[in-house]
Amino acid sequence: MSNPKHLSRRDFLRTASFSAVGLALAACAAPGAAPAADTGAAGEAAPSGEKVTVRFHSRIGQQEDTLYDMQMPKFMEEYPNIEIVRENFPGEEYATKISTMLAGGTLGDAIWTALGGAKIYFAWAQNQIAPIDDLVAAQNVDLSQWYEGCINAITMEGNLLGLPFKAHPGLAIVYYNQTAFEDAGVDVPTAEWTIDDQVEKAKALTKTEGDRTTQFGYLPGIGSTWKTLVTLTRSFGGQLISEDGTQFLIMEDAGRQSMQYLYDLFQTHKVAPTPEQMVGSGNDMWISGTLGMIQGGTSVSVTGSAIGDKFEWMVVPNAIGPGGVGGSDFEVDAYSVTTTSKHPNEAFQWVQYLCSKDSGIQLGLIGGTVGGRPDVYGAEELLKFPFRVVFKDVMDNAMASRVTANWRQDEAETTIQQLTQPLWAGEAQPDEAFLESLRAQIQDIMDKPRP
Repeated sequence: MSNPKHLSRRDFLRTASFSAVGLALAACAAPGAAPAADTGAAGEAAPSGEKVTVRFHSRIGQQEDTLYDMQMPKFMEEYPNIEIVRENFPGEEYATKISTMLAGGTLGDAIWTALGGAKIYFAWAQNQIAPIDDLVAAQNVDLSQWYEGCINAITMEGNLLGLPFKAHPGLAIVYYNQTAFEDAGVDVPTAEWTIDDQVEKAKALTKTEGDRTTQFGYLPGIGSTWKTLVTLTRSFGGQLISEDGTQFLIMEDAGRQSMQYLYDLFQTHKVAPTPEQMVGSGNDMWISGTLGMIQGGTSVSVTGSAIGDKFEWMVVPNAIGPGGVGGSDFEVDAYSVTTTSKHPNEAFQWVQYLCSKDSGIQLGLIGGTVGGRPDVYGAEELLKFPFRVVFKDVMDNAMASRVTANWRQDEAETTIQQLTQPLWAGEAQPDEAFLESLRAQIQDIMDKPRP
Protein backbone atom coordinates (compact mmCIF):
# COMPACT_ATOMS: atom_id res chain seq x y z
CA MET A 1 0.00 0.00 0.00
CA SER A 2 1.66 3.20 -1.15
CA ASN A 3 0.42 6.55 0.15
CA PRO A 4 1.44 10.20 -0.40
CA LYS A 5 4.51 11.06 1.63
CA HIS A 6 3.96 12.88 4.94
CA LEU A 7 7.24 13.01 6.85
CA SER A 8 7.52 13.52 10.57
CA ARG A 9 10.68 15.30 11.75
CA ARG A 10 12.16 11.94 12.78
CA ASP A 11 11.33 10.38 9.41
CA PHE A 12 12.81 13.38 7.57
CA LEU A 13 16.09 13.20 9.46
CA ARG A 14 16.29 9.43 8.99
CA THR A 15 15.59 9.62 5.26
CA ALA A 16 17.86 12.59 4.70
CA SER A 17 20.73 10.84 6.46
CA PHE A 18 20.48 7.74 4.28
CA SER A 19 19.94 9.82 1.14
CA ALA A 20 23.26 11.50 1.78
CA VAL A 21 24.92 8.09 1.73
CA GLY A 22 23.04 7.17 -1.43
CA LEU A 23 24.08 10.35 -3.24
CA ALA A 24 27.70 9.68 -2.33
CA LEU A 25 27.39 6.46 -4.33
CA ALA A 26 26.71 8.15 -7.65
CA ALA A 27 29.78 6.51 -9.14
CA CYS A 28 28.62 2.99 -8.22
CA ALA A 29 28.83 0.25 -10.77
CA ALA A 30 25.70 -0.93 -12.56
CA PRO A 31 24.23 -4.30 -11.52
CA GLY A 32 26.49 -7.14 -12.54
CA ALA A 33 29.67 -5.09 -12.30
CA ALA A 34 32.01 -5.18 -9.31
CA PRO A 35 30.69 -2.86 -6.58
CA ALA A 36 32.30 0.49 -6.01
CA ALA A 37 34.54 1.13 -3.03
CA ASP A 38 32.63 1.31 0.25
CA THR A 39 31.59 4.71 1.52
CA GLY A 40 31.36 5.02 5.29
CA ALA A 41 29.18 7.33 7.33
CA ALA A 42 31.75 10.10 6.94
CA GLY A 43 31.71 9.69 3.16
CA GLU A 44 35.30 8.43 2.91
CA ALA A 45 36.03 5.55 0.55
CA ALA A 46 37.53 2.40 2.01
CA PRO A 47 41.20 1.84 1.11
CA SER A 48 41.67 0.23 -2.30
CA GLY A 49 41.74 -3.55 -2.10
CA GLU A 50 40.35 -3.68 1.44
CA LYS A 51 37.92 -6.55 1.94
CA VAL A 52 34.47 -5.54 3.17
CA THR A 53 32.39 -7.79 5.41
CA VAL A 54 28.62 -7.71 4.90
CA ARG A 55 26.58 -9.32 7.65
CA PHE A 56 23.00 -10.29 6.89
CA HIS A 57 20.26 -11.60 9.16
CA SER A 58 17.66 -14.15 8.10
CA ARG A 59 15.04 -16.48 9.54
CA ILE A 60 16.00 -20.12 9.79
CA GLY A 61 14.22 -22.10 7.09
CA GLN A 62 15.19 -25.19 5.13
CA GLN A 63 14.45 -23.71 1.70
CA GLU A 64 16.10 -20.37 2.40
CA ASP A 65 19.14 -21.83 4.19
CA THR A 66 19.75 -24.17 1.27
CA LEU A 67 19.67 -21.16 -1.06
CA TYR A 68 22.09 -19.14 1.08
CA ASP A 69 24.53 -22.07 1.18
CA MET A 70 24.39 -22.17 -2.62
CA GLN A 71 24.58 -18.45 -3.35
CA MET A 72 27.06 -17.14 -0.78
CA PRO A 73 30.13 -18.89 -2.29
CA LYS A 74 29.09 -17.89 -5.81
CA PHE A 75 28.65 -14.26 -4.82
CA MET A 76 32.00 -14.08 -3.01
CA GLU A 77 33.75 -15.63 -6.00
CA GLU A 78 32.17 -13.02 -8.27
CA TYR A 79 32.90 -10.18 -5.82
CA PRO A 80 36.15 -11.18 -4.06
CA ASN A 81 36.35 -7.89 -2.14
CA ILE A 82 33.11 -8.71 -0.25
CA GLU A 83 32.80 -11.33 2.47
CA ILE A 84 29.24 -12.41 3.28
CA VAL A 85 28.47 -13.53 6.83
CA ARG A 86 25.07 -15.02 7.65
CA GLU A 87 23.49 -14.76 11.08
CA ASN A 88 20.10 -16.47 11.18
CA PHE A 89 17.55 -16.95 13.93
CA PRO A 90 14.39 -19.01 14.54
CA GLY A 91 11.28 -17.27 13.24
CA GLU A 92 9.72 -16.82 16.69
CA GLU A 93 12.88 -15.08 17.94
CA TYR A 94 13.72 -13.11 14.83
CA ALA A 95 11.99 -9.78 15.54
CA THR A 96 13.33 -9.65 19.11
CA LYS A 97 16.86 -10.45 17.97
CA ILE A 98 16.82 -7.69 15.36
CA SER A 99 15.49 -5.12 17.84
CA THR A 100 18.07 -6.15 20.44
CA MET A 101 20.96 -5.88 18.00
CA LEU A 102 19.78 -2.46 16.83
CA ALA A 103 19.62 -1.24 20.44
CA GLY A 104 23.04 -2.71 21.18
CA GLY A 105 24.71 -1.29 18.09
CA THR A 106 25.43 -4.73 16.61
CA LEU A 107 22.90 -4.85 13.76
CA GLY A 108 24.34 -6.05 10.48
CA ASP A 109 24.06 -4.67 6.96
CA ALA A 110 21.01 -6.40 5.43
CA ILE A 111 17.98 -8.12 6.91
CA TRP A 112 15.06 -10.30 5.88
CA THR A 113 11.64 -8.81 6.38
CA ALA A 114 8.15 -9.28 4.96
CA LEU A 115 4.84 -7.66 4.11
CA GLY A 116 3.08 -10.31 6.21
CA GLY A 117 2.04 -8.87 9.53
CA ALA A 118 3.30 -5.50 8.24
CA LYS A 119 6.77 -6.61 9.42
CA ILE A 120 8.56 -4.47 6.87
CA TYR A 121 6.65 -1.37 7.96
CA PHE A 122 7.48 -2.05 11.61
CA ALA A 123 11.14 -2.42 10.69
CA TRP A 124 11.01 0.96 8.99
CA ALA A 125 9.15 2.58 11.90
CA GLN A 126 11.75 1.25 14.32
CA ASN A 127 14.58 2.68 12.19
CA GLN A 128 15.98 -0.77 11.40
CA ILE A 129 15.88 -0.40 7.62
CA ALA A 130 16.44 2.49 5.25
CA PRO A 131 14.69 3.32 1.98
CA ILE A 132 16.74 2.10 -0.98
CA ASP A 133 15.53 4.59 -3.60
CA ASP A 134 18.89 6.35 -3.82
CA LEU A 135 20.78 3.07 -4.10
CA VAL A 136 18.39 1.95 -6.84
CA ALA A 137 19.02 5.19 -8.73
CA ALA A 138 22.79 5.15 -8.19
CA GLN A 139 23.15 1.57 -9.42
CA ASN A 140 20.59 1.96 -12.25
CA VAL A 141 18.49 -0.95 -11.00
CA ASP A 142 15.53 -1.71 -13.24
CA LEU A 143 12.60 -2.24 -10.86
CA SER A 144 10.48 -3.70 -13.67
CA GLN A 145 12.41 -6.95 -13.12
CA TRP A 146 10.00 -7.62 -10.24
CA TYR A 147 6.21 -7.75 -10.24
CA GLU A 148 4.87 -4.23 -9.95
CA GLY A 149 2.45 -5.44 -7.27
CA CYS A 150 5.38 -6.70 -5.19
CA ILE A 151 7.25 -3.40 -5.48
CA ASN A 152 4.12 -1.45 -4.57
CA ALA A 153 3.48 -3.70 -1.57
CA ILE A 154 6.84 -2.88 0.03
CA THR A 155 6.70 0.82 -0.80
CA MET A 156 5.45 2.93 2.09
CA GLU A 157 4.66 6.63 1.74
CA GLY A 158 6.91 6.95 -1.29
CA ASN A 159 9.80 4.95 0.16
CA LEU A 160 10.92 1.65 -1.37
CA LEU A 161 11.96 -0.40 1.65
CA GLY A 162 13.67 -3.34 -0.01
CA LEU A 163 13.59 -5.71 -2.97
CA PRO A 164 11.25 -8.71 -3.32
CA PHE A 165 13.03 -11.92 -2.30
CA LYS A 166 10.09 -14.34 -2.41
CA ALA A 167 6.48 -13.68 -3.37
CA HIS A 168 3.20 -15.44 -4.09
CA PRO A 169 -0.44 -14.50 -4.80
CA GLY A 170 -1.78 -15.28 -1.30
CA LEU A 171 -4.28 -18.02 -0.51
CA ALA A 172 -5.24 -18.13 -4.16
CA ILE A 173 -4.60 -21.82 -4.91
CA VAL A 174 -6.73 -24.92 -4.36
CA TYR A 175 -4.83 -28.22 -4.23
CA TYR A 176 -6.91 -31.23 -5.19
CA ASN A 177 -6.50 -34.98 -4.82
CA GLN A 178 -6.86 -36.14 -8.40
CA THR A 179 -7.04 -39.78 -7.35
CA ALA A 180 -9.96 -39.02 -5.02
CA PHE A 181 -11.79 -37.25 -7.85
CA GLU A 182 -11.31 -40.25 -10.12
CA ASP A 183 -12.48 -42.68 -7.44
CA ALA A 184 -15.61 -40.56 -6.86
CA GLY A 185 -16.30 -40.25 -10.61
CA VAL A 186 -16.20 -36.45 -10.35
CA ASP A 187 -14.68 -34.10 -12.93
CA VAL A 188 -11.61 -32.29 -11.63
CA PRO A 189 -11.93 -28.50 -11.24
CA THR A 190 -10.84 -26.14 -14.00
CA ALA A 191 -9.78 -22.49 -14.01
CA GLU A 192 -13.40 -21.52 -14.79
CA TRP A 193 -15.00 -23.30 -11.82
CA THR A 194 -17.30 -21.37 -9.49
CA ILE A 195 -17.91 -21.40 -5.75
CA ASP A 196 -21.13 -23.34 -6.41
CA ASP A 197 -19.08 -25.94 -8.30
CA GLN A 198 -16.71 -26.04 -5.35
CA VAL A 199 -19.49 -26.91 -2.92
CA GLU A 200 -20.90 -29.64 -5.16
CA LYS A 201 -17.50 -31.23 -5.73
CA ALA A 202 -16.70 -31.04 -2.02
CA LYS A 203 -19.97 -32.82 -1.22
CA ALA A 204 -19.19 -35.57 -3.73
CA LEU A 205 -15.71 -36.09 -2.24
CA THR A 206 -16.87 -36.26 1.39
CA LYS A 207 -17.05 -39.82 2.70
CA THR A 208 -18.54 -41.10 5.94
CA GLU A 209 -18.59 -44.39 7.82
CA GLY A 210 -21.40 -44.39 10.33
CA ASP A 211 -21.17 -41.10 12.23
CA ARG A 212 -17.49 -40.65 11.32
CA THR A 213 -16.21 -38.69 8.32
CA THR A 214 -13.26 -40.46 6.74
CA GLN A 215 -12.62 -37.97 3.94
CA PHE A 216 -13.52 -34.29 3.86
CA GLY A 217 -14.23 -32.58 0.57
CA TYR A 218 -12.60 -29.21 1.14
CA LEU A 219 -10.66 -27.29 3.78
CA PRO A 220 -10.50 -23.51 3.30
CA GLY A 221 -7.43 -21.71 4.60
CA ILE A 222 -8.73 -21.21 8.13
CA GLY A 223 -5.18 -21.51 9.44
CA SER A 224 -5.17 -17.84 8.46
CA THR A 225 -8.74 -16.59 8.60
CA TRP A 226 -7.72 -13.06 7.62
CA LYS A 227 -6.00 -14.19 4.42
CA THR A 228 -8.88 -16.51 3.59
CA LEU A 229 -11.33 -13.64 3.93
CA VAL A 230 -9.11 -11.38 1.80
CA THR A 231 -9.52 -13.72 -1.17
CA LEU A 232 -13.12 -14.69 -0.46
CA THR A 233 -14.48 -11.16 -0.05
CA ARG A 234 -12.82 -10.27 -3.34
CA SER A 235 -14.50 -13.24 -5.01
CA PHE A 236 -17.82 -11.87 -3.77
CA GLY A 237 -17.00 -8.48 -5.32
CA GLY A 238 -15.79 -6.63 -2.23
CA GLN A 239 -12.79 -6.08 0.01
CA LEU A 240 -11.93 -7.02 3.58
CA ILE A 241 -10.49 -3.58 4.38
CA SER A 242 -10.77 -0.18 2.71
CA GLU A 243 -8.19 0.98 0.19
CA ASP A 244 -6.62 3.34 2.71
CA GLY A 245 -6.39 0.53 5.26
CA THR A 246 -8.47 2.27 7.92
CA GLN A 247 -11.85 0.48 7.79
CA PHE A 248 -12.81 -3.16 8.41
CA LEU A 249 -15.56 -3.99 5.91
CA ILE A 250 -16.96 -7.26 7.19
CA MET A 251 -20.48 -5.77 7.49
CA GLU A 252 -20.67 -5.00 3.78
CA ASP A 253 -22.44 -7.51 1.51
CA ALA A 254 -19.25 -9.27 0.39
CA GLY A 255 -18.08 -9.66 3.96
CA ARG A 256 -21.39 -11.09 5.15
CA GLN A 257 -21.58 -13.48 2.20
CA SER A 258 -18.01 -14.65 2.77
CA MET A 259 -18.62 -15.44 6.42
CA GLN A 260 -21.84 -17.29 5.60
CA TYR A 261 -20.09 -19.27 2.86
CA LEU A 262 -17.33 -20.37 5.22
CA TYR A 263 -19.82 -21.23 7.97
CA ASP A 264 -21.85 -23.34 5.55
CA LEU A 265 -18.80 -25.36 4.52
CA PHE A 266 -18.38 -26.50 8.12
CA GLN A 267 -21.87 -26.59 9.54
CA THR A 268 -24.42 -26.76 6.70
CA HIS A 269 -22.69 -28.85 4.04
CA LYS A 270 -20.31 -30.53 6.52
CA VAL A 271 -17.59 -30.86 3.89
CA ALA A 272 -14.85 -29.21 6.00
CA PRO A 273 -13.39 -30.61 9.23
CA THR A 274 -14.37 -28.68 12.34
CA PRO A 275 -11.64 -27.83 14.87
CA GLU A 276 -12.64 -30.95 16.82
CA GLN A 277 -12.30 -33.12 13.69
CA MET A 278 -8.88 -31.79 12.68
CA VAL A 279 -6.08 -34.33 12.96
CA GLY A 280 -2.86 -32.38 13.09
CA SER A 281 -2.60 -29.47 10.68
CA GLY A 282 -4.38 -28.95 7.39
CA ASN A 283 -1.21 -29.96 5.59
CA ASP A 284 -1.03 -33.16 7.68
CA MET A 285 -4.56 -34.09 6.64
CA TRP A 286 -3.80 -33.23 3.02
CA ILE A 287 -0.70 -35.42 3.00
CA SER A 288 -2.57 -38.31 4.62
CA GLY A 289 -5.25 -38.22 1.88
CA THR A 290 -8.16 -37.32 4.17
CA LEU A 291 -8.84 -34.07 2.30
CA GLY A 292 -10.16 -33.97 -1.24
CA MET A 293 -9.18 -30.31 -1.64
CA ILE A 294 -7.30 -27.74 0.43
CA GLN A 295 -6.82 -24.00 -0.07
CA GLY A 296 -3.30 -22.68 0.35
CA GLY A 297 -0.44 -20.63 -0.96
CA THR A 298 2.30 -21.78 -3.30
CA SER A 299 4.34 -23.14 -0.38
CA VAL A 300 1.92 -26.06 0.07
CA SER A 301 3.53 -27.55 -3.04
CA VAL A 302 6.41 -28.76 -0.84
CA THR A 303 4.03 -31.41 0.53
CA GLY A 304 4.45 -33.26 -2.76
CA SER A 305 7.57 -35.00 -1.49
CA ALA A 306 5.70 -36.26 1.59
CA ILE A 307 2.72 -37.39 -0.50
CA GLY A 308 4.97 -39.42 -2.76
CA ASP A 309 2.93 -42.03 -4.61
CA LYS A 310 -0.03 -42.07 -2.15
CA PHE A 311 -2.14 -40.18 -4.66
CA GLU A 312 -1.93 -37.91 -7.70
CA TRP A 313 -2.51 -34.21 -7.05
CA MET A 314 -2.78 -30.99 -8.98
CA VAL A 315 -3.75 -27.36 -8.40
CA VAL A 316 -6.33 -24.90 -9.69
CA PRO A 317 -7.03 -21.21 -8.98
CA ASN A 318 -9.58 -20.32 -6.33
CA ALA A 319 -13.18 -20.86 -7.40
CA ILE A 320 -14.74 -17.80 -9.05
CA GLY A 321 -17.38 -15.98 -7.06
CA PRO A 322 -20.10 -13.46 -7.99
CA GLY A 323 -17.41 -10.79 -8.25
CA GLY A 324 -15.93 -12.56 -11.28
CA VAL A 325 -12.62 -13.49 -9.62
CA GLY A 326 -11.27 -16.14 -7.29
CA GLY A 327 -9.43 -13.61 -5.17
CA SER A 328 -5.71 -13.14 -4.58
CA ASP A 329 -3.16 -10.63 -3.29
CA PHE A 330 0.58 -10.07 -3.45
CA GLU A 331 2.44 -11.47 -0.44
CA VAL A 332 6.10 -10.55 -0.31
CA ASP A 333 9.24 -11.44 1.62
CA ALA A 334 11.96 -8.85 1.10
CA TYR A 335 15.58 -8.05 1.82
CA SER A 336 16.46 -4.59 3.04
CA VAL A 337 19.56 -2.54 3.83
CA THR A 338 19.86 -1.50 7.46
CA THR A 339 20.14 2.09 8.67
CA THR A 340 23.31 1.20 10.58
CA SER A 341 25.24 -0.34 7.69
CA LYS A 342 28.66 1.16 7.07
CA HIS A 343 28.68 -0.64 3.72
CA PRO A 344 25.31 0.16 2.12
CA ASN A 345 26.60 -0.20 -1.44
CA GLU A 346 27.98 -3.69 -0.87
CA ALA A 347 24.97 -4.67 1.25
CA PHE A 348 22.68 -3.62 -1.58
CA GLN A 349 24.78 -5.64 -4.03
CA TRP A 350 24.09 -8.71 -1.89
CA VAL A 351 20.38 -7.82 -1.65
CA GLN A 352 20.21 -7.68 -5.44
CA TYR A 353 21.90 -11.07 -5.66
CA LEU A 354 19.41 -12.66 -3.27
CA CYS A 355 16.53 -11.12 -5.25
CA SER A 356 17.91 -12.01 -8.69
CA LYS A 357 16.42 -14.27 -11.34
CA ASP A 358 18.93 -17.00 -10.54
CA SER A 359 18.16 -16.96 -6.80
CA GLY A 360 14.41 -16.93 -7.49
CA ILE A 361 14.63 -19.97 -9.77
CA GLN A 362 16.84 -21.84 -7.32
CA LEU A 363 14.22 -21.32 -4.61
CA GLY A 364 11.72 -23.07 -6.86
CA LEU A 365 14.07 -25.95 -7.66
CA ILE A 366 14.71 -26.42 -3.95
CA GLY A 367 10.94 -26.43 -3.49
CA GLY A 368 8.34 -23.92 -2.35
CA THR A 369 7.69 -20.25 -3.01
CA VAL A 370 9.91 -18.55 -5.59
CA GLY A 371 11.25 -15.07 -6.30
CA GLY A 372 8.81 -12.24 -6.97
CA ARG A 373 9.70 -11.79 -10.63
CA PRO A 374 7.90 -12.56 -13.90
CA ASP A 375 11.09 -14.11 -15.32
CA VAL A 376 11.18 -16.49 -12.36
CA TYR A 377 7.52 -17.52 -12.48
CA GLY A 378 7.93 -17.97 -16.22
CA ALA A 379 11.29 -19.77 -16.14
CA GLU A 380 11.48 -22.95 -18.22
CA GLU A 381 13.17 -24.79 -15.36
CA LEU A 382 10.09 -24.26 -13.20
CA LEU A 383 7.31 -24.52 -15.77
CA LYS A 384 8.24 -28.14 -16.40
CA PHE A 385 6.30 -28.75 -13.18
CA PRO A 386 2.61 -28.53 -14.23
CA PHE A 387 1.44 -26.97 -10.97
CA ARG A 388 3.81 -24.04 -11.50
CA VAL A 389 2.05 -23.20 -14.78
CA VAL A 390 -1.06 -22.51 -12.69
CA PHE A 391 0.99 -20.54 -10.15
CA LYS A 392 2.29 -18.32 -12.95
CA ASP A 393 -1.17 -17.59 -14.34
CA VAL A 394 -2.48 -16.65 -10.90
CA MET A 395 0.58 -14.57 -10.02
CA ASP A 396 0.46 -12.71 -13.32
CA ASN A 397 -3.07 -11.58 -12.46
CA ALA A 398 -2.73 -11.13 -8.69
CA MET A 399 -4.64 -8.32 -7.02
CA ALA A 400 -3.02 -5.48 -5.08
CA SER A 401 -2.17 -5.99 -1.42
CA ARG A 402 -3.88 -4.09 1.38
CA VAL A 403 -2.47 -3.73 4.89
CA THR A 404 -3.92 -2.02 7.94
CA ALA A 405 -2.92 1.64 7.84
CA ASN A 406 -1.66 1.59 11.42
CA TRP A 407 0.51 -1.48 10.68
CA ARG A 408 -1.16 -3.53 13.44
CA GLN A 409 -1.71 -6.31 10.94
CA ASP A 410 -0.48 -9.12 13.20
CA GLU A 411 -2.77 -8.02 16.01
CA ALA A 412 -5.78 -7.87 13.68
CA GLU A 413 -5.01 -11.25 12.12
CA THR A 414 -4.48 -12.96 15.49
CA THR A 415 -7.70 -11.50 16.89
CA ILE A 416 -9.91 -12.49 13.96
CA GLN A 417 -8.41 -15.98 14.10
CA GLN A 418 -9.52 -16.31 17.72
CA LEU A 419 -12.91 -14.66 17.33
CA THR A 420 -14.05 -16.80 14.39
CA GLN A 421 -13.23 -20.20 15.89
CA PRO A 422 -16.75 -20.57 17.40
CA LEU A 423 -18.19 -20.34 13.88
CA TRP A 424 -16.21 -23.31 12.57
CA ALA A 425 -16.99 -25.25 15.75
CA GLY A 426 -20.72 -24.61 15.40
CA GLU A 427 -20.88 -22.66 18.66
CA ALA A 428 -21.99 -19.44 16.94
CA GLN A 429 -23.61 -18.30 13.73
CA PRO A 430 -22.58 -15.42 11.42
CA ASP A 431 -25.67 -13.40 12.30
CA GLU A 432 -25.96 -9.64 12.71
CA ALA A 433 -24.88 -9.61 16.34
CA PHE A 434 -21.85 -11.84 15.75
CA LEU A 435 -20.62 -9.91 12.73
CA GLU A 436 -21.13 -6.52 14.37
CA SER A 437 -19.17 -7.65 17.43
CA LEU A 438 -16.42 -8.95 15.14
CA ARG A 439 -16.38 -5.69 13.19
CA ALA A 440 -16.19 -3.56 16.31
CA GLN A 441 -13.32 -5.51 17.85
CA ILE A 442 -11.21 -5.52 14.69
CA GLN A 443 -12.02 -1.87 14.02
CA ASP A 444 -10.84 -0.99 17.53
CA ILE A 445 -7.45 -2.49 16.62
CA MET A 446 -7.37 -0.63 13.31
CA ASP A 447 -8.18 2.65 15.07
CA LYS A 448 -5.13 2.45 17.33
CA PRO A 449 -2.17 4.71 16.53
CA ARG A 450 0.87 3.36 14.75
CA PRO A 451 3.40 1.83 17.15
